[in-house]
Amino acid sequence: MTRTPGDVQGWLPGSPISEGIFTRSVLRDLADLNRHYLELGLDPGACSDPLFGWSGDVRNQIAGADPEVRGRMAACPFALFELRLPTRNSVPGTEFPEEMDRVEDRPNGGGQSTTRLAGCVAFAHGALFTAWRLAESAPLVARIAFGLSTTEEQELSETGPTRIALLAASPGVVGPRWPAHSQFWAMLRGAAQAGSANSLQWAHCAGICLMDR
Repeated sequence: MTRTPGDVQGWLPGSPISEGIFTRSVLRDLADLNRHYLELGLDPGACSDPLFGWSGDVRNQIAGADPEVRGRMAACPFALFELRLPTRNSVPGTEFPEEMDRVEDRPNGGGQSTTRLAGCVAFAHGALFTAWRLAESAPLVARIAFGLSTTEEQELSETGPTRIALLAASPGVVGPRWPAHSQFWAMLRGAAQAGSANSLQWAHCAGICLMDR
């Protein structure tokens, strides 16, 4: 069933339900990850990086916002990126696949600097670690915030810290969310520029309604 802003309003900051589900520390961590993701994505070397992969219109919406506005754009009750977890092996109880390409093993065709690549891996590790921690302590929050399916959330909660580090170095584990949905990004940027709590809440509702899981 399609969700409407009225259906999801209880999940948003300031509502009684969100105060019980999305704690202040969770919202702080999501805002920090989102802000870091947007800043990394605006680096000139990121244009050809699939970690971001925004359309030209979306990139322009993000780049056209000053740092203060981007900070307000980042303060969402969900990630502005998505996690793309590999599936388990077919044998029950096995871990994520061992044979995974690592970022440092891949050709640097995009001309990215070692420093920027390290920054992207560090970001992926922070995002996965946050989702992993939430999957263990607050599964519903993990599913809402990161758009995880129940299966993905369960698999993530059953992995370990060393596996998280390996996943972070694997290309494609983190990708853009709504990379071509310029209307959503324009709405989010406009609300952030206006500094209106009500407008930002509607933009957050729109983002939650776009989640397909």
